[in-house]
Amino acid sequence: MIKIQRICAPHQLTDDVKKRLTDEYKMDNKKNVWNKAYIREQLLQMSHGKCCYCECFIGSGKKEMHIDHYKPKSLYPDLVVEWENLLPSCPHCNKSKSFHDTENEPIINPTIDNPKKYFYLKMYRYCSKSSDINSTGRRTIDVLSLNDSNENVLERYEIGNELQKKLQETYDLAIEYEPELLVNTRKRNRIINTCRDILKHGIETSEFAGFMSTIIHNDENYILLKQLLEKNGLWSSELNKLHEDSMKNKFDDKK
Repeated sequence: MIKIQRICAPHQLTDDVKKRLTDEYKMDNKKNVWNKAYIREQLLQMSHGKCCYCECFIGSGKKEMHIDHYKPKSLYPDLVVEWENLLPSCPHCNKSKSFHDTENEPIINPTIDNPKKYFYLKMYRYCSKSSDINSTGRRTIDVLSLNDSNENVLERYEIGNELQKKLQETYDLAIEYEPELLVNTRKRNRIINTCRDILKHGIETSEFAGFMSTIIHNDENYILLKQLLEKNGLWSSELNKLHEDSMKNKFDDKK
């Protein structure tokens, strides 16, 4: 879960449309009045095609997209199509959250709250910075089942483990190639391009960016690889921007 910038509501969702759809829902709460293509598309754009909670990819060709009502529609029907109440979610997070009353027992809203203030990451799991069982961080983990082993942790581990292997292989190769990096274009490009691809795992458009950024920037092989490229004058402005962009999503790894 990373901080998300709330974008403007779709232009089709005018005050008149919101009133009509809200009235329809109040008359028949079986109607999915919020399930409009223009709403779904704008929400996916806002979250870079990811579940706003667990950061897995959703939408076409990925996991099914659900539209989550941060404040549940069953308790707050007037907010059923209120833009600020709508969030893109995967089935797992949406079903886990169900009709939890976030007004009286708040969980993190990533369009408002910065998850890094509440969580640190350990062993591909979210951990609450507060040990209070009733803290917002702890409640968010429990309500969304963010540490479900099969649905969440295993997916993060598989991607993160491959990323760590790639970091090890790339640094080892950079050491082997170092005497030729300035004169051999093919070998130089191989190292630089792989480093760039690794850093892209930590930017906001990537799946599980919070976890991947934390892995990258805590990995000794990455730190040494960066130092090697800097020493040889090969740390470009593009790599530096990717480094800085991915650092924005890095979490603490302890309280």
